[in-house]
Amino acid sequence: MKIIIFFLVSLITTYSYAQTEKTWFNQATYTKLEDANTHTLQLSSHYYFAPQANFWVWDDFGYLDTDTNLLATYTNDEQSAFTGLEGELFISNWFATASIVDLGETDDNYTIGFGYLFFDNLKVSAKHQQQAGADDIIWLQGQLNIDIDENAYVGTTLVSDDELDNWQVEVRYFRRLGEQQYFTLDLTHENTSSKNHNNFIANYYFNQHFALGLGSNESHLLVEGKYFVNHSFFVKARYQEQSDDEQSLEMSMQAQF
Repeated sequence: MKIIIFFLVSLITTYSYAQTEKTWFNQATYTKLEDANTHTLQLSSHYYFAPQANFWVWDDFGYLDTDTNLLATYTNDEQSAFTGLEGELFISNWFATASIVDLGETDDNYTIGFGYLFFDNLKVSAKHQQQAGADDIIWLQGQLNIDIDENAYVGTTLVSDDELDNWQVEVRYFRRLGEQQYFTLDLTHENTSSKNHNNFIANYYFNQHFALGLGSNESHLLVEGKYFVNHSFFVKARYQEQSDDEQSLEMSMQAQF
């Protein structure tokens, strides 16, 4: 709890010095499973080595990452605590990727890959995932961003293993409706050997300061609300049905500079 308080105070006292273009994104998320009475804390810090401009709303900075960036995460779920690290290095249109889920287990759990960016709106990559106690996996990924007009875009991501046994499709639709009103729709279809399901969430931005979302996660209700203090700081609350007899509550805060 002291970590969250320190995080919040630091962000509030510094937000007024932030610029509208951002390079550093910091988030703290607290999740509680109601019936199981378990708690999870996750902290993340994501740094881009080039300024990122928002796409009208203060939590959308475009669909594709096309600049060198580094992400560090810390997770504590009461049973274990671990720190992860991942990043992308761009050299012209080529890029390399690497990620480690747990820095304490670097020998057995890591992913490395490379890719290419076409025309600034098509990003393809291949990654090799090393897993402890399991077979290695080659992942293939393609991401495409299409500008429908000056007020809307569609982004899509396709990820699959090299045997096409496990794959996932994500689609994001963004539309500017009018003066400070916006609509976003995020759809996901996941297909694995053990499950096949669809997820979605639709968000309506009433203005630049408030948004409300409604969706479904594996056929269970999902509701969220976001409040933007300004372009540097916002908070989000989410209620989600995990199963027929389990619910979760999530609170998060983000500061971006």
